[in-house]
Amino acid sequence: MWIRKNTLLAQVMVVFAFLCFAAPGFALDPFAGRVLPTNKVSFYNDGKEVGQYTAEAPLPWNTLVKCDGRTAVRMDQMYVVFEDGSSFIISQSGGDQTLDLKTGTAYFALKTLPEGLIFNTPQAPVVTEMMALNAATGDQLLKGYVKVGESESELGVLEGGRLVVRTSDGQQTINPGQRIILAQSDLGGGGGASELVASLVVGGLVVGGSIAGFVSYQNSKDDNKEASPFTPQN
Repeated sequence: MWIRKNTLLAQVMVVFAFLCFAAPGFALDPFAGRVLPTNKVSFYNDGKEVGQYTAEAPLPWNTLVKCDGRTAVRMDQMYVVFEDGSSFIISQSGGDQTLDLKTGTAYFALKTLPEGLIFNTPQAPVVTEMMALNAATGDQLLKGYVKVGESESELGVLEGGRLVVRTSDGQQTINPGQRIILAQSDLGGGGGASELVASLVVGGLVVGGSIAGFVSYQNSKDDNKEASPFTPQN
């Protein structure tokens, strides 16, 4: 069942990849990119629904998007696929671009690192500082994901290179097969204060070819032990 589910997901990703890479260019202002829903997306401003789309449409900046079905977003330097039930805002301010994931999971592919790219989660933001692609990467893309949970969130790199980021704990390098866990921990004292706890976790995985490798993966194994997969589960 698990294999069938991820095979289907990989097939969907191939379709998204074709749509994203084949789509014509678009003006960046006043739009963050273009949204391609498999079912439906709803746009919200100030808590009020302002639009609902079942086909490709421009995505305005600073607009809350709720996904009913898997949804792709094509930006100038980044491609993102959001899982069913995800919600997010893509915003810009002072030269920074922020992908603010409210709920769910987002798989992304980067050709180059957009200047001032920030991944924001309910726990804390992660500021990207540098990206280095692997020389042997055929499609020249860095592929990763952001996942939001009830008590913690994570940012991981699946394949294609390494990502240098900065959290409140300082600068960290995320290599393929690694993730950063973002969680809140109580400091005690009865004041309800909290601090960010960021930790780097290593996982083993094998990722499929092309952009379908976002989520087409299986557990890596050797003769002595089974590797621990870290890619988010639904």
